[in-house]
Amino acid sequence: MSHFRVDLVFNAFNEIESIEKDLNLINFLCSENNVINRVYVIEDGSTDGTSEKLKELSDKYNLSLSQSEERRGYSNALIEGLSISKSEYIFFSDLGGKFDWSEVNNLIGKLPDNDLVIGVRKHRNDQKYRRLLTYLYSRYILFFYGIKSNDPDSGFRIYKRSLIGEIMKSDLINKHLLNSELTVKCIAKNCNYAEVPIKYFQRKGPSRGMPLSTIPKVIFSTIKNSFRIKKQINEYR
Repeated sequence: MSHFRVDLVFNAFNEIESIEKDLNLINFLCSENNVINRVYVIEDGSTDGTSEKLKELSDKYNLSLSQSEERRGYSNALIEGLSISKSEYIFFSDLGGKFDWSEVNNLIGKLPDNDLVIGVRKHRNDQKYRRLLTYLYSRYILFFYGIKSNDPDSGFRIYKRSLIGEIMKSDLINKHLLNSELTVKCIAKNCNYAEVPIKYFQRKGPSRGMPLSTIPKVIFSTIKNSFRIKKQINEYR
């Protein structure tokens, strides 16, 4: 029997089309895995009925909800998830029908030997330019920081609470690519980490991914911010 527990924390914003299906699959996952402790949903100022649907489903699926009328953003959703969850390990992801939730088990299978477990998106059917950007960005992370990750900005991951809690005490710099910043900082702490291949599906409806028109600006910002992040991680050593 495992002597650790994992909380599942999900960020939700305007997911009315997929929220009930996602929660049904997550509920089945929890019924099959006794390591999972609780499910938390951080609802982020939805305007499409997601907020009301979550209230309706919270008892059925035994959810712990944190809801806001205002957009809090990804980083604040993660901070909120850390503050209200209790278990030693925290799985964090967006909802939206993009993942096969049964694959959470594959990440849990890498515990407790690892402090960070990242789901590497494979067999992707999203835009080709986004897949190319993921590849190039992972090469940049290796070149600039000397840190190897095949999908540093993947939003399907498990953190050890003590590790991510320590990381979150410092300023978060790269808000556009927060997951990759956390990846770099965790690995720079010399944590044990693992990467696990997962499936990734295109969200139904309009893509919420970074539009092509903003990519040059984000690239410039990311390179500029890299020097600030590197200064932070140099203080770890």
